[in-house]
Amino acid sequence: MEARATDDKHHPRGLYALFFTEMWERFCYYGMRALLVLYLIQYHGWQPGQASTIYKWYTSLVYLTPLAGGLLADRVLGLRASIVIGGVLMAIGEVSLTFAALPMFYLGLGFMIVGNGFFKPNISTIVGKMYRRLDARRDRAFTIFYMGINLGAGLSPIACGYLRVHYGFRYGFAVAAVGMLVALAVFLGTQRQVLRDVEAAGNDLKVAARRAAKASSSAPEAREGDVPAAGGAAGGFAKAFLGFMLVVAVALPADYVWRAARGATGWTDVIMPVAFGAISGWMALTLGRIRGAARDKSVVIFVFFVFAVLFWMAFEQAGNALNLWAQFHTDLSIGSFHYPAEWWQSVNAVLIVAFAPVFARVWTWLGDRGREPSTPVKMLAAMVLMTLSFAAMVAGARVENGVATTQRLEAVPPGIPQTPRADGGVVIGDDDAGRLTFTPLTHELEARGVLPRYVVNDLLRRTVPKAFADEIESLEAKTRKASPETPVRVTLASVPAGFAFPFDDAEAAERGVTWDPAPATMTFTRWMESPTLADLGSAGAPPAWRDPLAALEKKSDAARVSGLWLFLSYLFATLGELCLSPVGLSMVTKLAPARFASLFMGVWLLASSVAQYAGGSIGETWGIIPPAEYFMLFVWTSIGGAIVLTLLVRPLKRLMHEVT
Repeated sequence: MEARATDDKHHPRGLYALFFTEMWERFCYYGMRALLVLYLIQYHGWQPGQASTIYKWYTSLVYLTPLAGGLLADRVLGLRASIVIGGVLMAIGEVSLTFAALPMFYLGLGFMIVGNGFFKPNISTIVGKMYRRLDARRDRAFTIFYMGINLGAGLSPIACGYLRVHYGFRYGFAVAAVGMLVALAVFLGTQRQVLRDVEAAGNDLKVAARRAAKASSSAPEAREGDVPAAGGAAGGFAKAFLGFMLVVAVALPADYVWRAARGATGWTDVIMPVAFGAISGWMALTLGRIRGAARDKSVVIFVFFVFAVLFWMAFEQAGNALNLWAQFHTDLSIGSFHYPAEWWQSVNAVLIVAFAPVFARVWTWLGDRGREPSTPVKMLAAMVLMTLSFAAMVAGARVENGVATTQRLEAVPPGIPQTPRADGGVVIGDDDAGRLTFTPLTHELEARGVLPRYVVNDLLRRTVPKAFADEIESLEAKTRKASPETPVRVTLASVPAGFAFPFDDAEAAERGVTWDPAPATMTFTRWMESPTLADLGSAGAPPAWRDPLAALEKKSDAARVSGLWLFLSYLFATLGELCLSPVGLSMVTKLAPARFASLFMGVWLLASSVAQYAGGSIGETWGIIPPAEYFMLFVWTSIGGAIVLTLLVRPLKRLMHEVT
């Protein structure tokens, strides 16, 4: 049996090289993520459901491609080459996002998706290779490595959010690109040290296919194949779980294909379920080829995968629903100081940096006394903490919804959706969860909670004359060459009665547009970007509708709630993350057979892909159901996961064969 490693508490120098590489790569990723949904809503004028669709596709694919990246690293490219390729592609992608045109935006997302696939699983695998299989320092090393991830994740929303508010979205994306370039430079400059530390642990960074050809029958995974698999209830559960994976492989794609054929969903919604089903079948067949204790341990990875999906599905609302909650529903002021909504996405990372050393010391202290909780117990704690996290958001949402503001309105204009209520009033619009209502008898327009700007813009656009809306939309192309030296003047032919130029002198100068009402002429000294065009277009709505809505929007700011609710949510989620994420990374490196190390690391990251797609799909309902009901969905999924995992703790311990 392999000897347990030394008690030496010092870590290889290469760990800190990878720490800073990952820190700057995560600076790039989380900076971009902090901006993504707000960029689509505030810059391009999208609704939350549309933005969530892009968010779910991007984030799910970002965590899906590591499966292919891990496989290519194992079989073809090797770990170092994969990381370099991934870093270069992500840097190109981030630079592409600085261009405002949507085609460049989509191209940038594509580069980042592919680049992350090469980068993410392989750098984590190198961390594991700097330690022998039973080295007691391994869990602590991943906790330190995780602190690097969170330092980058904590700094980037602060920097990107500040630049977005003061200079615009493109500057936020630009500084994220700089982070990726720094990560590449650090990795290229420290490769020799990393290689020395990997070799000192008796490992290498060679392509697995070549390494396997030289492997002897005394390799650890070969010996594990000779150890009998667990019997009894644990063994039966392992076999049943393999069957479950095969059922998912068939049933999941079939369900979505059937729904698409009946018109219940779009055919594009079939793509990811088919991919997830195919991967489930592939992994089930792969596990079937592994023998003995090695298969038991590998099955455990996939069982934990299910609970990781439930955890991350809730946790990753940070970049979507919680980001919207911060921007539109939270008081973003401390006294006279006003801060960007993106800064809330740094709270989790700051808390990780604060608590990770504490958790590492606690696990060490308990481990020295033989009382450290097992991996299943730590993951159970994570599910309980996630339940508390979203319970805090439910409480905050109920406080916000309890505040009602009203504004007099003579009548709702034609073209605005109205749903009758039993009390004689009507629900206005088809978004914002029915929280905007009108009572014809009293001419009272009422908003429950905050009336977000994107709801107001959508309602105003529905009443703008089409000819005027088309003229405003054409300004983007007409003003592309505008500059202070060569201003562009456009005379509008379809200005509606009651049009009011929406900017004061300072705002007009900042946006590069002036208005002369006599000849109905606008003069542009810069290219008109989407936010300015959206405001100009909305100004064409009838004053009897535009002005009451604007007044109600301003009044409804009184419903903004304290940031305490977000803080509590992030606090509980962070404590749960520390029980699951670094432990999960270490668990994969300890349980996976060596020849599948990168592949199974990619599978572990795939849990985030499934979670992002599921959570993003739920995010498409933001504004359709009330916030309190939305957050309650994640309370129920987390409670359900905690109950099931409680029942599985003992069987999973047996299947892990004394690995903790």
